[in-house]
Amino acid sequence: MDLVMIGQLSKSTGLSVRTLRFYADEGLLPVSGRTESGYRVFAADAVARARLLRTLRELGVGLEDVRRVLDAEASLTDVAVAHVAALDAQVRLVRLQQTVLRIFIQSNDLKELQLMTDLTTLSAEERRRIVDEYLDAVFGDDPHAVAEKLRMGTPELPDDPSPDQVAAWVEVVHLLRDPDFVESSRRMAQRALAEGPEPDVAQFEVGKAVGTLAGPAMRAGVDPGSPEALAVVEGIEAVGSSPAQDRLAAADRIDAFTDRRVGRYWTLVGIINGWRPSEAPADIIDSWEWYARALRAHA
Repeated sequence: MDLVMIGQLSKSTGLSVRTLRFYADEGLLPVSGRTESGYRVFAADAVARARLLRTLRELGVGLEDVRRVLDAEASLTDVAVAHVAALDAQVRLVRLQQTVLRIFIQSNDLKELQLMTDLTTLSAEERRRIVDEYLDAVFGDDPHAVAEKLRMGTPELPDDPSPDQVAAWVEVVHLLRDPDFVESSRRMAQRALAEGPEPDVAQFEVGKAVGTLAGPAMRAGVDPGSPEALAVVEGIEAVGSSPAQDRLAAADRIDAFTDRRVGRYWTLVGIINGWRPSEAPADIIDSWEWYARALRAHA
């Protein structure tokens, strides 16, 4: 059997003698014997083994995975797939760190830097758990249409977020962990359960009508007590199921369900999820408040 001296192995593979000794001590390069002078010698196939070892290590594969490949305990393809996934995770983390540091350079706020670092390095599952904990605190085990809407609109921080998306994510977490916001949300949920699925604020079609009719009127500065506002009210009522004599009750329900922080939450979710501006209801609370005032004015 042809044997290879450690110096020859070093020349053939580009690995230093010291590195080859380390791999031999770790059991990654089996030693076939020693010369009379005490130098290690290796079997001829050690050249190919050492070259593969060097390639894997240069790609960042850990020693244990290298050992599994060399000992045929795992295929090279399986290890490569796992390593690619690990590298993808590292790339995402580095991009997040770059974004956080860019925000810090602009704000120079050390506490905010720590908070952003803690929150943005959470896994997607951990980030979703923050939303789930909020929903559990607000709705408990009761099935609720609003809870399902919130679950479907869960903020999903992208792999390569912009500074605005990172800042929006941090603000969302502040909201979801704010005891006062949680309590306000719980009160809204309890009233919704007590009144059934009927409140206007929970009706999808009415909500769309408020956005398309009351929203433009509010932004145009239309007086809620004007005839133009009455036309808007009647247009929204035509979509929903509330008769004109129930306008005061409808306004009361809107007031009960209107929390400006809810509108802010959806604006932030729109930023995080990359929704088009038309999909992110930035002024939805303003629209509902204007509609409530118009209902009262024309009750």
